[in-house]
Amino acid sequence: MTELRHVKAIQNGDFTGLPISAGSTAVNLTGSWKFFRPHLVPKESPCRLACPLNIPIAAYLDKLAAGNILEALNLLRNYNPIPAITGRVCPQFCQSACNRQDFDEAVLIGDLERYLGDLGLDNPHSASTEKRTEKVAIIGAGPAGISAAVFLARKGLKVTIFEQAPLGGGLLRYAIPSYRLPRDILDQELDNLLNSYDIELKCNHRIESSEFPQLEKEYHNLIWAPGLQRSSQPTPWRDLPQVKGALELLAAISQGEAIDGHRFMVIGGGNAALDTARSLLRLGKKVEIVYRRTIAEMPAYEEEKKQALDEGLVIHEKIVVGKIETSETLQINLHQVQDNNGRISEGDFLKRVEADYLIAAIGQESDFDLNDFSLNDRHSIIKAGDFAHGAASVAEALASGRRAAETILRKLENISSLDANAESENPAVVESQALHLDYYSKIPAISVQELDIKNRIDNFSEIRQSLSPKQMKSEIERCFHCGRCTACGICWFFCPDVAIAINREESDPDKRVLFDYDHCKGCGQCTVVCPRGVIEMEEDY
Repeated sequence: MTELRHVKAIQNGDFTGLPISAGSTAVNLTGSWKFFRPHLVPKESPCRLACPLNIPIAAYLDKLAAGNILEALNLLRNYNPIPAITGRVCPQFCQSACNRQDFDEAVLIGDLERYLGDLGLDNPHSASTEKRTEKVAIIGAGPAGISAAVFLARKGLKVTIFEQAPLGGGLLRYAIPSYRLPRDILDQELDNLLNSYDIELKCNHRIESSEFPQLEKEYHNLIWAPGLQRSSQPTPWRDLPQVKGALELLAAISQGEAIDGHRFMVIGGGNAALDTARSLLRLGKKVEIVYRRTIAEMPAYEEEKKQALDEGLVIHEKIVVGKIETSETLQINLHQVQDNNGRISEGDFLKRVEADYLIAAIGQESDFDLNDFSLNDRHSIIKAGDFAHGAASVAEALASGRRAAETILRKLENISSLDANAESENPAVVESQALHLDYYSKIPAISVQELDIKNRIDNFSEIRQSLSPKQMKSEIERCFHCGRCTACGICWFFCPDVAIAINREESDPDKRVLFDYDHCKGCGQCTVVCPRGVIEMEEDY
């Protein structure tokens, strides 16, 4: 005020104080001054784009946190028909892409999916009331075949699955140990599907090439998804009775068969190798793994590698098997790895070890003679799953089955796509650097309880435990909701022109922020402060 006395206008008596208006400045349409205007640009989160099934993760987590369990479950199932299974065995591509890991730790999306999937075990799927006359046959009741069946049945098609094994599930049942996937969980998920949809499962029925002509007459389309059921073995080992495949051994263990022998050597570094070795440990066998690279380079899931080492599994790194001699036991020569420009070969001899059985976990192959089936010459057949694209994860097999179903549906009149999965072709993704994280506190992920080693090493009880309701809510709160407006109000708080309104009652996140372009001057402050990177500036014409 002291400085104001020196203003000439005040000295001359033109006014005696500061100019204050009792009216509104709303009549001044200051929006005409701007060259740029803010607008909402919804983007995809990296977790969703990393998921083979393109699940809208933040959307179903919001519903779950709000207590709308059935809505959350139905939304999740629209994309993934077996979430209680994938929540346990998926490598969690989504979690690996979570932006939060650059801030503190990734959100435990897999455990949250498992939590919701378990809640749905006692709830049947919402079956379609639509009925069509077309029929589809699916060969193989693994993840790809199951997925294709569900997405076809939802559109009213009659589906029959032919499975050569005694029960459905494929490698879910016969290759993944129950300490990772309990059989009651698998059975409940499959029963839910079969009881909710028009799907017939015919087990103990191996399709032969002679049946194809009749199948093609009876069914509109055939989906070939038998998986890769047999372990690959080097030719010199195939006729050795003391060399067995990992998949075959895992299937025998799964079905409760007695496993003879005591000393086992397992070759490989993938999940099949670790699953086999850890299963044998639980049966009281002496087991060692030989792997040609380092433990860090093993393609097995990180969680499984850690659990295996915690259980005392011996893993020999950078070693290959050389000559094998058979007598009452196997005499196995071990060699140091020799790297020849990326090609691994036998190096210096290390030692000879004795074992009752050698287990090959070095790959998978089909046990069908493809020349007999002439699949490429049959236009009514669509290949899916591991058989189509090679050994992959359960989520990738589910996605492959859905694509096969979509291919069939596109051919049918008035069915163009699976509505729940229609996505934009090139969605923009929100990277971590686009987020403004000053409004968040560092909160580590929930520590999920696991069975103590002493309580699990001699049995097949599930190791990783489920989240509690309190842990579930706490973990969901850690989600950034990348690329999705949550009506947090920070843009409204910082807008200098009071040109933003928030509608928290609006269910559509793309319509929760309203801009008053008559008064917005285009300063861009809202863009700078938006925590989730969904407000952008565009040229104002």
